[in-house]
Amino acid sequence: MNKAITASLLSAFVCPGAGHFYLKKYNTATLISACSLTGLVYLLYQAVERAKEISEQILSGAVPLDISVITKLITEQPANGQYVTLATWVFILGWAIGVFDAYRQGNAIDKREQKNEKL
Repeated sequence: MNKAITASLLSAFVCPGAGHFYLKKYNTATLISACSLTGLVYLLYQAVERAKEISEQILSGAVPLDISVITKLITEQPANGQYVTLATWVFILGWAIGVFDAYRQGNAIDKREQKNEKL
């Protein structure tokens, strides 16, 4: 398997930036990983905070133990919804850019190696 495919698969299925680490493009790998994982960490933090908030309301009796009421609370837009949307886009774009750029850079390396083999 050539480096372009290996790098793009690593970035797609392991972690954003993993393909760049494989290609020894450490600065790009660190940047892509940091951006994507920052977005993911923020999303996970918000999800846990939201779950704690709802569970505290249930335990205090402010919210009845009814699935339809709980579902409504979970699905309503949080107060900081614009940041959640931004973090989602940072995560998705970081991942997609990581996959496509790993393929692009791997393809350039593959072409360079093929050219050197012909010489």
